[in-house]
Amino acid sequence: MSHYGVLTLRDYSKELSRFTVQYGAVTAVSLPGLLTDWGSLKTAVAGITLGVQAQEILNIDNTILSSAVPVSPFAQRELKIEVSYTGDTSGKTFQIEIPTPDLDALTLNNTDEIVLADGGVMAAFVTAFETIARSPDNDTETVTVVKALVKGRNI
Repeated sequence: MSHYGVLTLRDYSKELSRFTVQYGAVTAVSLPGLLTDWGSLKTAVAGITLGVQAQEILNIDNTILSSAVPVSPFAQRELKIEVSYTGDTSGKTFQIEIPTPDLDALTLNNTDEIVLADGGVMAAFVTAFETIARSPDNDTETVTVVKALVKGRNI
């Protein structure tokens, strides 16, 4: 079940129920058609139900990329990069954590802070992240990475 959509409906008692629809592989060419078909399905569901459409999930890909084990014993999920970023309009700050950082590839500021503009791998991450990421509160608001720290858990 790697390509599917989920539609969640809320009933009068505020309880949620969902159903899943599987569809074929999604490509750049088929994506517009999928979005049109999904919209038509939601409209059709509205015509046959009394509940409120509360949430939707469109999973366009769920591919296992590898089952390999890292060669480095330092590739531990308890060690993370905590990336802080702000919404470019709201100014609200958010964080994500990226596990198993390669500390040899990163440049640190004599503390646990990672240099963002290192001219290398971290700068490439910042550029890629800011290109695709949007604020969790508003999917049209672009974001800016403001800080990255090395964090540890249970170490």
